[in-house]
Amino acid sequence: MGLVIDNIDMREKFKGIFRQKYFVDKSNIINDFNKLIEDESSKYVCITKPRRFGKTSIAAMLVMYYSKSIDSKEIFDKLKVSKGKSSDIKEKENEIKQYKEYQGKYHTIYLDLSKNVFSFETLDAFISSINMELKTDIEELYPNSKVLNAYKDNIVYNLKKLYLETDKKFILVIDEWDYIITNKKFTDDECDDYIEFLKYLIKDNSFLAFAYMTGITPIAKKLSQSTLNCFREYTMLNDKKYFEYFGFTEEEVNKLCSKNKKLTFKDLESWYNGYKSYDGKKIFNTWSVIHALNSNIIENYWSQSGSFNELKRMINYDIVGVKEDILELINGNEIEIQLENYGVEDIRKVSEEEEHVKEIFYSKMVTFGYLTYYDGKISIPNEELKEEFIKALNDKKSDMQYFYDMIKNSDKMLEVTLHKNVKRMCEILDKSHMEKISPGDRLDHGNLKRVIDYSYFNARAKYDIKEESPDGHGRADVIFLPKEKNKVNGEIIIIELKVNSTAKEAIKQIHQKKYYNGLKKKGYYGNILLIGINYDQKKVKYSCVIEEYDINMKKLSTSESEAERKRRNEPESDGIYKRLRSSVVNPKKINL
Repeated sequence: MGLVIDNIDMREKFKGIFRQKYFVDKSNIINDFNKLIEDESSKYVCITKPRRFGKTSIAAMLVMYYSKSIDSKEIFDKLKVSKGKSSDIKEKENEIKQYKEYQGKYHTIYLDLSKNVFSFETLDAFISSINMELKTDIEELYPNSKVLNAYKDNIVYNLKKLYLETDKKFILVIDEWDYIITNKKFTDDECDDYIEFLKYLIKDNSFLAFAYMTGITPIAKKLSQSTLNCFREYTMLNDKKYFEYFGFTEEEVNKLCSKNKKLTFKDLESWYNGYKSYDGKKIFNTWSVIHALNSNIIENYWSQSGSFNELKRMINYDIVGVKEDILELINGNEIEIQLENYGVEDIRKVSEEEEHVKEIFYSKMVTFGYLTYYDGKISIPNEELKEEFIKALNDKKSDMQYFYDMIKNSDKMLEVTLHKNVKRMCEILDKSHMEKISPGDRLDHGNLKRVIDYSYFNARAKYDIKEESPDGHGRADVIFLPKEKNKVNGEIIIIELKVNSTAKEAIKQIHQKKYYNGLKKKGYYGNILLIGINYDQKKVKYSCVIEEYDINMKKLSTSESEAERKRRNEPESDGIYKRLRSSVVNPKKINL
């Protein structure tokens, strides 16, 4: 016993989880499940979440609690489930009564449907192997059972006969239910047979008191309305009941930080927070939080839980508008879209012309945990996932490589900007465009702004970046405001962009609109860099001017690129620059 019935691996797994320094008690889900036992309309529950959100930990806890041959009282009497969860006194008393009644009452059947799958040539061989492990357990548990004398290569038949003989029902726990379909080990016909097998195993079988099934991919509409319609399903897009048990809540992470002493909640928040429940509550990735706390290091742990090649493949899948959306998401923006559950039938669609393919694509990314979805908007949850998206851009065969290169060069771009090295700024921008843009290609103001966004991408670590922000008498293209710790002395950067004009015209607009008004009142006292950037589409060249001022708008220096100097010296430009010089604002009249 311990292979399929009252699984020994799950028993030891939960014991190990319970002993961890950073153990989080999720046992109240048992109070919820106890209310569903032997309720024919509710006893089948399927909960799907991304990898590393604690699905198998919950499965291990259920095996530990319900299994008849596992003594779990000492552990669970210390957990929340033993105290009840309801605020109503009578309901709480009933929860405590059920806790005692159902603990160790059933034998559990645990099936990890990803385990050792690739060692079998056919689906039938894999299912037969589970059936033989079940037989081994029955031989130990009921050595004199008549079932053994007429044991068939039919797991459902054998379980029914055992129930008829013993009058003992089972709790069924299925882990990685979708693995066989998503990994495409078997043929399409075998995958159809697999779904039929699950229906045969679960639906309307009297030997089951309760069934819990989990995985990454939802069952989705077609199957949930037909073959597996017995399940109540809860997903990343539709979970109002069990969301708090998968991932860590902000309250739980705060308590973990109090145990750690070295990492603060703020340290963990930006990197691992950001998944949202149906009501906007934030959820942390459990895997990454625990690894960060154990190592006392904030870094990307997502890559250790799975390859980002799938993300790269999805981004480069040629769906109209997706690549543009991905760049917006990486830039920290949200995108409005109405999503429905992505499920296993969507995996099996091969046509690229499916209706609503974009919605299916984003639903898949939410399902896999790459995006979060709340209030009709998708977004990248946190810095950890943003890193994964940036990595996924690094593909020499993709036109997205261009943006990856700009992001990787963005530290250098900020450095040369702060040193007012306009020559290097233009060289960095020119080099990027040599790989991407040819003479005659269209580059409007919006596309130029995207180029600048990515050229300064890593500046977000030091600056709060406002785009099209209403300052002064207009909206500046980009304003970099130093973060709080450097707010007093940090340099402020104001950028205005032009296409087929001049960098000086961009500077002129900054002065005319007074984008720098009110900085001192907001607590900023560092020098101000006014930056005008122009892109000459015909010459495929950038030009740049930087004017440096103190906080009182006393001019300190001017730096301009060679292209801008040449343009200034051209006869037809004289009139422009005369007007520019005559329009310089008197610093004494500026309201800071």
